[in-house]
Amino acid sequence: MQTNNQKKLKNKIFIIWGLFISGVILVLLIFLLLAINKPQPKTDNQNQPTLTSKTNPQQEQETYNAILRKIESEVDELTTEKEIVYKQDGKIIDHIKILDSQTKKLIKIISYHDDGKIITSIKEYNPEGKLSKLTFYLLDGKTISSINEINSEGKIIKTTYYNPDGIVKEIINR
Repeated sequence: MQTNNQKKLKNKIFIIWGLFISGVILVLLIFLLLAINKPQPKTDNQNQPTLTSKTNPQQEQETYNAILRKIESEVDELTTEKEIVYKQDGKIIDHIKILDSQTKKLIKIISYHDDGKIITSIKEYNPEGKLSKLTFYLLDGKTISSINEINSEGKIIKTTYYNPDGIVKEIINR
C-alpha cells in the first residue's frame, strides 16, 4: 500500500503538471489572439490631429472652388427653374433662362453658339430684374474672355479682360 506521503507527492505532481499545461495553453491562446487581432487605428473624435497637406495651395484652392461650385449648382437646382429655348429647328439650344422658383423673376440667361453646346455668354440679373453682370466666353465655351459689371442704372461700371490662360489681363473701372 501506498503511504500517505506518496499520495501527497503524486497529488503535488498532478497539480504541478496541471498548472504547467494550463500555463502553456494560456500562452498559446495569447499568441493566437495576437496573431488574429490586427491593430485597429484609434478613432478618438475629440482629439483628432490636424492634417498637414502635402499638396500645394493652388491645388487646394482649385479643389475648394470645385466643391463650392458643386454645392452652388445643387442649391441652384433646388431653388430655380430652367426654361430651355431652342433654335427654329427645335433641336439645338439657343439659350437657357434660369428663373427664381418662387418669384419667377429672371436670374440668368446662358446663351450658346450655333451648335447649342458651347457657351457664348451669361447674363446675370439682380433681384429687381435688371442686368447686373455680363460674362463673355472664348470659343472653347469654358474660358472667360471678359466680364462687364453693370450698376442699377444699366451703365457698365467695371470691365475685366482675361488672357486665354484665365489670368486677368486688364481691369477698366468707369
